[in-house]
This record gives sequence, structure tokens and C-alpha cells, in this order.
Amino acid sequence: LYEGLQRELQERVRAEAEVQQLNAELEQRVQDRTAQLESAVRELESFSYSVSHDLRSPLRATDGFSQALLEDYGDHLDSAAKDYLTRIRLASQKMAGLIDDLLQLSRQTRTDMEPKTINLSILAQKVIDDLAQLEPDRHVEVIIAPNLTAYADEHLMTIALTNLLGNAWKYTGHEPLARIE
Repeated sequence: LYEGLQRELQERVRAEAEVQQLNAELEQRVQDRTAQLESAVRELESFSYSVSHDLRSPLRATDGFSQALLEDYGDHLDSAAKDYLTRIRLASQKMAGLIDDLLQLSRQTRTDMEPKTINLSILAQKVIDDLAQLEPDRHVEVIIAPNLTAYADEHLMTIALTNLLGNAWKYTGHEPLARIE
């Protein structure tokens, strides 16, 4: 009986030591993975900043030269050329906004979201209005349910709706009777 209890006690002590060692190894793995993830996030933030900076310069040039053409030679351009330049400027400004949104999204990992009750119908309509302004000759039937609300971060929901509705707008581009609901 004494030997059986002694063996059982030794087995239990060995098992507890093994569990402690496994827990220590697991904790070390978690610390290592966390450090790797933090490093990857820092690299991504650095990349995002670098890319956004590199993209801003040609966008500013495109917008600036388009504006200069409109101001300096607008009297010599027909309405179609003026319309094209206006669209170029709007698209450049929209792209600059998207770059800002990407930077803001990358910063969201370090800041708190600000959830509140927001009207998704109004946000969706703003996105559709922006898309329609970029392609004023395009006719799309858009149906947005009234007074859809959500408890969310308004900025992130604007980004999500811009992506979703932008994709719907783009993929219905060849439809003669496009409808987005």
C-alpha cells in the first residue's frame, strides 16, 4: 500500500511538473507570437505611411494640373473636355480621401473605436451621390431602405459602405438597366 501511494504521489508530482513546463513553453510561445505580431503591425503601419506618401504626390499633381488646365485654358475647351477635367479632379480627390481612410484604418489598431447609433441609409446615400457625381451620365436605379440604423463606428462603416457600394457600382457598369439595392 505504501509503495502504491508513493508511486502515485511520484506520478502526480511528475505530471504537475510536466504541466508547469508545458505552461511555461506555451507562455513563451504566446510572448514570441505577440512580439512577431507587434513587429508585423509596425511594419504594416510603416508601409502604409510610405505608400500613402508616395501616392499623394502624383495625385496632387494630377489634381493641380487639371485645375490649372481648367483655369488657364477653360475658355478654349469644349464642355466635354471641361467635364473630363472635372471628373479627373473629383477622382483624384476621391483617391486622396481613400488614402486618408486607409491610413486612418491602419491607425484604428492603436485607437479606440467610437461606436454610436448611426443612420446607414444616410451614409449609403452619400456614397451613392459621390459615385453618381463621378459618372453623371450613368443611370442606376438605387434603392436604399429608409432609416436603417446601426450601433457602430461611423468612420469604419463609411469605409465599409464605400467598398461595398463601390463594388456594386463597378460590377453593374455594363448593365443597361443597373439596379443596386
